[in-house]
Amino acid sequence: MTGFDDFLRTLLFRKFCVGKVKFDFMEALLAVCITGVGFALRTAFPDRGMPDMWMLMEEWYLAVCAGVLVKRMTGRVRRGLYAYGILMILPTIVMDGTIMGSNASIGALICICALFYLESGAVWLFTILAGALLLWNVKYIGLALVAMILWKYKGLRFEQLAVLLVTGTARFVYSFHAWFGAGYTLTTFHWPNIYEIVGREAMQGHPVATVGCFVAVGLLLLGVWVFCQGEWKLTKAVDETSEDAATRKNGAEIQMLPVLRLLLFFGLAAGYFLPYMDQTYGYLFCVLAVILVLVEPKEFLLAAALQIVTFAGYQECVNGESMMPMWVFAVLQLLVLVYLCVKLLKEAKVVDLCVRKNWNI
Repeated sequence: MTGFDDFLRTLLFRKFCVGKVKFDFMEALLAVCITGVGFALRTAFPDRGMPDMWMLMEEWYLAVCAGVLVKRMTGRVRRGLYAYGILMILPTIVMDGTIMGSNASIGALICICALFYLESGAVWLFTILAGALLLWNVKYIGLALVAMILWKYKGLRFEQLAVLLVTGTARFVYSFHAWFGAGYTLTTFHWPNIYEIVGREAMQGHPVATVGCFVAVGLLLLGVWVFCQGEWKLTKAVDETSEDAATRKNGAEIQMLPVLRLLLFFGLAAGYFLPYMDQTYGYLFCVLAVILVLVEPKEFLLAAALQIVTFAGYQECVNGESMMPMWVFAVLQLLVLVYLCVKLLKEAKVVDLCVRKNWNI
């Protein structure tokens, strides 16, 4: 028995290496256990039937890709494992794939892969994936606005920006015409946005869609202009003698933490003012919030607030009512937007710039 005990002790703390990724046996065992729990959660609703296998694989692959992105951004395998584990058991994601049967995971997976290529320096691959995402659904229009800021700060070339603007505009125009022809009413949607505060029952018809679209576009473009007035550093120089220099086609490395915050702000702001956004709108931003909090643990309350807001949308869709009035969650989301806006303005040094101009410093 002594020999077997020694074998177990050696196995528990043994290090493994797959490519450039190093991990120990306990981390691998934890990943297997989390995977089992995640799949068990998705089969715990017999009245809904067995979940689609393709959907299970999509969500599993999304969790893997998010974990890889976190590992690359932080350089820590364990944080990547945390991202994988959280996304396998996160209630909003389990509900979307199991109860709702939605394919929101596809959009989130494409976005995470696009960010992976952006972080790796393969900017054209990021452009292709982001363009495909913009063509797929209007709810990802925030990507085009983030691309404008990336171009301003030398993160994208003009032709790459043009591809994203053309695809985003084409999808926006198509969706605008589709809204007019579908005869939607705001009462059929479950995303807590500004219409929950002003009263969605009293605001019906095409004028609401028209005003909402123009307000959303106007405010988002104003936000782009304000951020572009600052002195933000979204890129940093790369040593041309380093191994990564060969993959950085534009000679710069993208700072991914500000990009994550920009995606959260512009993505949430678009859905806050656009009409006819359903409960699956928050799926991508739940995933991005998990990645953000693992890269920057101080953002825990932000990520928790987004999970609550998104879960409320799913709950109202499934049960017909939410745990609290939906306008409460709309106000909570507005507070999240205000927090992100202030944080980004400080990072872009827009506040300092305004102070210097006002005081002629």
